[in-house]
Parts: sequence; C-alpha cells; structure tokens
Amino acid sequence: MNATCGHPVTPPAPMANRGDWLLDPAVVYLNHGCFGARLRRVFDTQTAWREQFERQPLQLLERERGDLLENAKTTLGLRLGMGPSDVGFVTNATDGVNAVLRSLRFESGDVMLTTNHVYNAVRQTMRHLATHVGATWRELDVPYPVSSPGQVIEAIAGALDDRVKVLVIDHITSPTAVRFPVEAILEAARARGIDVLIDGAHAPGMIDLDVTALDAAYYTGNLHKWVCAPPGSAFLWVRPDRQAGIHPTVISHFYDEGFAAEFAWQGTRDISGWLSVPAAFETLDALGGGTWSSVMEHNHQLATWAQLELSRRWDVPTPTPADGSMLGSMVAMPVPPDAIAAAGTPERLHLCLLERSKIEVPVIEWNGRWLIRPSFQAYNTPADVEKLAHAVIDAAEHL
Repeated sequence: MNATCGHPVTPPAPMANRGDWLLDPAVVYLNHGCFGARLRRVFDTQTAWREQFERQPLQLLERERGDLLENAKTTLGLRLGMGPSDVGFVTNATDGVNAVLRSLRFESGDVMLTTNHVYNAVRQTMRHLATHVGATWRELDVPYPVSSPGQVIEAIAGALDDRVKVLVIDHITSPTAVRFPVEAILEAARARGIDVLIDGAHAPGMIDLDVTALDAAYYTGNLHKWVCAPPGSAFLWVRPDRQAGIHPTVISHFYDEGFAAEFAWQGTRDISGWLSVPAAFETLDALGGGTWSSVMEHNHQLATWAQLELSRRWDVPTPTPADGSMLGSMVAMPVPPDAIAAAGTPERLHLCLLERSKIEVPVIEWNGRWLIRPSFQAYNTPADVEKLAHAVIDAAEHL
C-alpha cells in the first residue's frame, strides 16, 4: 500500500498499557468515542473527592465549592484556550447545546440551521424547540463520503441567509466521524451576521483546540470522552458579548447574577467529576511522555492508518481524504455489502462482532448507509484494527 501525502506508511507503535484503564481485557474496545473510558488514576481521584464530600458535605459543596471549581476551570482553560470567567461546567455537550438554545429568544420565521451529520440528541432538541418557540429547524445535506473541506464549506455557506438565527455545527461529527472545517464555516457565518454554536462533543482531547481563538458565539465540548475525565464532565464556553441571557438548564439560586455564577451552582450535584478534570489532563500528559499532544497524535495516526487498512481489506471506499486531514481519532467506514446482506440489521452485526469476536464497536445506520465507526485511544493497537477487519469478513461468511 503506497503512502498518500501526510499519511504514515505504517501504523503508530503501541503507546499505553491497557491495564492503565479499567476496561475488560477480554474485549477489544473500539468505542472510546461513545462514553470514553476511565484511567485508574482518574477513577481513584474522583473516588477521593466523593469520600471527602461524604466526610463533610457542607465543607466541600458550600464553603469550598467556588474555589475548587474555579481552580478546575482555570486548568481547563489553560489547556483549551478559555478564560475561566467565560466557561461553565455542564454534564455533557447535549446539556450545553440545550442551555444555549433554550436561552435564546426566537421569533416566527427564525431558522435553527444544522446539517444531516448532526448528533441525534441535538437534532431532537432542535425539533422539540421548533414546536414550542415558533422557529423552524432545518438540516442541510452535506456530502458523505467527503473528498475535501470545500464540499462541506460550500454546502453550508450556500444555505446561510437572513432567516438563520443560529447555526449549530459539529466540530467532529458523531455518526460519520468527519472533522468539519469550522474556521471557514465561522468566517462565512460572520459575514452574514449569524451566530454559531459549535457542538465540540468529540474535539477536546482529540485535536488541538483554542476555543477563544475560534471566536464562535458558543462552544460546548465533552471531557469524559477524549480527555478521559469522569462521566458527567463537560463544558460550555460563551463569548463575553453573548453571555447575558444564557442560563443553565437547571435554574437555581443565582439566576440572573451572571453567567459564571449561574453555572457554578446548578442545584445539588456531584461535582467530583468536574474536580477530577485536572487529574485527567495530568494523566494524559504522563501517558504521552510529558505532553498529551503525543497521545492525540498517536490516536490520529492510528485512525488515519485504519481508514486505509479497512478500505483495503473490505474493498470499500475511504470516506474522507486518505491523508487523514478530515479525521480526528475515529473513522466511520462503509460496511461491506456482503456483511450487510448476511446480517440483515446493524444491531445483528453489532452483536455478532461482540459475541463472536469480542469486539465492541458501533454499527450505525445513517442516511441509508451502514457504517462501522471504530475509535482509537492510547490503549488501542494496530492488532485491534486487524481483528476488526477479519471479524467483519468472518461475520459475512458465517451469519
């Protein structure tokens, strides 16, 4: 197999000990992009915070909470390019999307615009709001497979008009694993005076990220996925000129006292996951030999190589450019036609891979296509990709 420009001829060397995570060693885990996975040190850190709370609940949650959350936000901001006063913790990116969209004021005729690559929970949020606020929700068709960033930019920029109140765009799409060219999309939206909400569910820890430099109106991202923080750890960043009127989905004691104050208290919550975020960054640094960027590079190289290897083994087209320029740490591959015919349903193929081959990987039906979306963290190896390649061929022959 010849190398394409920028593509590694060989896959990256294994990086981490699988035992650093709590994952079942008997399962080939290729679904980090779903709920992430916890490193033992991060799990232990969260447990310690929970024990501290149980020893003296008021001390942690009432008297120390403000300073502790501010310290965690400061660490988060240094890593992802955000000032602590412009960011609030939320439970997941869908929570962040809801906080923004439910806070906006829509008028009849306003359009909430997104693409057909949107995460389904965000789609349902927009659908729900459209029935209650008088606005219209619309999805654009963005090509897939995609051969260049220009295809995405053209599809989105051509649909921006004066009716669009907000554009909701993925940084890395969930069902199709495409890295959207958000910088160019933002430029097109700014030229039309349209605010953009970026759903960065997969971006933190997958790609280099400077949220403030992007200059979107709103950016939300998960930390439980590629940063490996505990479940329930995510953030919402709002540009200072848009913070007035943005509220968390739970309105509580500090309503209308400012963005930072409202998001710092959203009722009685287990904040141990948020307080464990600094430990997650530090642990990824250690895995990367002192810098977490090495982990991101390893994962990206493995996804880039896997796209070509699975394309070759299954005789299917690559869904994005072969150099990996539109991938992060996962890839959504077309399922071979013979595997589709043998399985009958995506669910049956998924269960076959799990039960017969001990591989956990999502099989997705999206816009009439079947996609297998392996995702890669430091614990994954080229051997995992080879096992997946063989298992799908085996399933086609024996189902």
